[in-house]
Amino acid sequence: MKFTLEADVDDFVKEKLKSLGLKKLVDFNEKSSMSDYLKEALRGSAKTVNKTNFGQPDFSIEKYSVPIIIEDKLKNAKHIARSKDSIRMDDASVKNYAVNGAVYYAKNMIASKKYDEVIAVGISGESDSDIRISIYYVFSPIIEPKHIVSYKTLDFIQSKESFDEFYKVATVTDEEKHKIIIKTREEILRHAKKINVLMNDFNIGVDQRVVYVSGMLLSMQDIIDEEGRLIEEGLIPNNLNGVQTKQNRDGAIIVRHIEEYFQQKKKIPSEKKQIMMDNFKMVIAGDEDRDKINSIHKNVSKFCKSNSSVTKQIFIYLYENIYKAINLSNGVLDLMAEMYSTFLKYALSDGAQLGKVLTPPYITNLMAHILDINKESRVIDLATGSAAFLVAAMDIMVTDANREFGKGTQKAKEKIKEIKEEQLLGIEIDAKMYTLAATNMILRGDGSTHIFKADTFKLDISLLDDFQADTFLLNPPFSADYNGLLFFEHGLDHMKKGGKAAVIIQDSVGAGEAVDVFNRVLSKHRMLASIKMPADLFVPNANVQTSIYVFEAKVRHSYELDLVKFIDFSKDGYKRTERIIKEEDAPEKRYSDLYLIYKLGAKAILHPEFNKELWDLDNCYCESTLSGLQNDLNFEHHGFSKKTMKETDLVNNIGKHLIWILSNNNCCVNTDDIRLRNIQKIPVSKVFKISKVKSYNKGDLKPVEKGEESFDYITRTTVNRGICEETGYLGERGLCEAGTFSLGLMSKNFFYREKKWYAGQFVRMIKCKYKIDNYIGIYLENELNTLSKALNSKLVRNVDRAFLDSELDLPIDNNGEIDFEAISKYVEITQSRFLQNLINSYSHE
Repeated sequence: MKFTLEADVDDFVKEKLKSLGLKKLVDFNEKSSMSDYLKEALRGSAKTVNKTNFGQPDFSIEKYSVPIIIEDKLKNAKHIARSKDSIRMDDASVKNYAVNGAVYYAKNMIASKKYDEVIAVGISGESDSDIRISIYYVFSPIIEPKHIVSYKTLDFIQSKESFDEFYKVATVTDEEKHKIIIKTREEILRHAKKINVLMNDFNIGVDQRVVYVSGMLLSMQDIIDEEGRLIEEGLIPNNLNGVQTKQNRDGAIIVRHIEEYFQQKKKIPSEKKQIMMDNFKMVIAGDEDRDKINSIHKNVSKFCKSNSSVTKQIFIYLYENIYKAINLSNGVLDLMAEMYSTFLKYALSDGAQLGKVLTPPYITNLMAHILDINKESRVIDLATGSAAFLVAAMDIMVTDANREFGKGTQKAKEKIKEIKEEQLLGIEIDAKMYTLAATNMILRGDGSTHIFKADTFKLDISLLDDFQADTFLLNPPFSADYNGLLFFEHGLDHMKKGGKAAVIIQDSVGAGEAVDVFNRVLSKHRMLASIKMPADLFVPNANVQTSIYVFEAKVRHSYELDLVKFIDFSKDGYKRTERIIKEEDAPEKRYSDLYLIYKLGAKAILHPEFNKELWDLDNCYCESTLSGLQNDLNFEHHGFSKKTMKETDLVNNIGKHLIWILSNNNCCVNTDDIRLRNIQKIPVSKVFKISKVKSYNKGDLKPVEKGEESFDYITRTTVNRGICEETGYLGERGLCEAGTFSLGLMSKNFFYREKKWYAGQFVRMIKCKYKIDNYIGIYLENELNTLSKALNSKLVRNVDRAFLDSELDLPIDNNGEIDFEAISKYVEITQSRFLQNLINSYSHE
């Protein structure tokens, strides 16, 4: 039968639902006959200009754990309207297309905070034999929903069993969740940068900005009593009207709502509430001038047409772009940390200097999964920061409870309440960070009960002992003694025997800089794994080499018998810059695989879900014992033969350098032969000097005039050997000699410079104390780059000292001096052979 009206499609859907055994007004509803709860969730989502009424999807089903919304349209041309990579949500698309309308309703239901997930179904057709059905799992008002491509009929609605099977496919996998975390993080960071500009333009101090964010987000929460009854709805922009009286100015209204909100949080001790309120009062309501009417900032002009107070403008931006995103990333996106990290970049002291380098959300999620957290876990973090680890742990625990007892069941609800109120413990000494952590957990459904503002080492240890933690997650402050290793020791000492702990910490502590501490730790606790992380993991807040160490509490480590799993995860598939994190090589698969490598070791390759094409397990995984010297806790001490690697690197680097020279039409060849012998360790300070140089910006560069000398302009990049471009003469200040070396402080790469050069930011000049030629320069460049991994574990301010304290392997002559003549000949011959092989390979083609 051919359809002529949209009502014909309605009738088709209605008959299909009935054929599946669903009863009208019992199992499914049409238009406005839905429940009052669903109507409330859809308030403001009407497809009208003013959007004041509740939306009315064509059909709604509320009999299962997740609501189902159905929109239908006449003709398949009205099935879906898409932009390049998303379903369009403009008014015309929402009104005229089936999928767009269904997804729009679903997103509004989630934005209302009454639902966490919705199934959206778009149906279109021109006859009963030409029906098109698309089904989407919607879990966020801003993130693109998941298209369930394997389901193209309504049969999944027939019974609870069929719906449960569908739901298993619909929900996001770990790999999909990883992508969501990254994408949402990028969105949050984009908004964080914009609101940072907004606050900066309104002269709000860096140290106050994230308190504004956390306080205003709290003020947007509904006030609910102990029985779950609504006392007062959360604030919205219309509640702030720029009244200038002391009690009703915008800042005072926000603080008053937060106070009333806390009144209903009976289980939060009064002293905790007071710490938070003191911060909120001082920052949000402390400056009356911010409540005076101001001109509209460009970053909020889209949402606010009339002049408003600074307070309201900040509130509007947060409400429209952040508030609706809080529960959108399955719990693991640490919103406060992302905000704090962005604001921290602009502080007078950067995060690396402060030691406040917050863990990216996909890393907190990874570490929580490695420790096999479940609904019964008892989790601690002794340097809580913004509560990122507790957020990640809580998400996994809640998911496990829902899986065990059934989502929405009374048992699941009771267990989730227990998880949030009794099974998470965090300690944070900084008042502002404590406020962020407590707010973060409250916004997640109030897991703030055991968040304490205290000095970890002065807190009554009975608190930890009585808690009986079996899981410990930690990213300690980098600026603390031993880079924060003492926090890890303290936590391990007060865990349950057999409990598992993971810390992400600078490599230097495992390379000999914490011998005494590790002697104590390993005499009480067993090391299980060491995972080398990417050097750019914490960019842009810090550039340090870190590893994740995994331990078992209160089981003494045996140096003879206990094998430690060493994993090289320095290539995780991402490239991080100051602005973005971008995918380069299947990162979501790599993170999923890392868990399998940790659990199964080399046998991970046999697992059907392991992506073996991404890995060379022979070179990135090994099991080895520790020496007891406490300088071999990192992967590079176990994962390969240093001697073989160094010789291979040297030959390869000489070849690479020759190719680079050939591209500049400069080549020398000699056919003599010589070998390097008597290699010994020589202190770097005996051979080199390191110095800062004046940095020039690109705008300072000058064109090279015809007939004049050109100079290389060197930046911290590793592309083209660090040469960004050429410049004319800029003056003697900062002009570096030919025959020196550059060191980029971000990548820690050394390059030999055959001509005079100028530097950009974050570059050092290395000068040899001996006279050297270009061949020696190439050799020394290779040797210097063997220090890169060790230097990557240092803060920038410590690089000079660490460099001079290092040693190099160099050949010694019969007089005990460095054999520079042998080095020069060796490189010359190696270049000659490489060139000849190159010529031969071309002649055979």
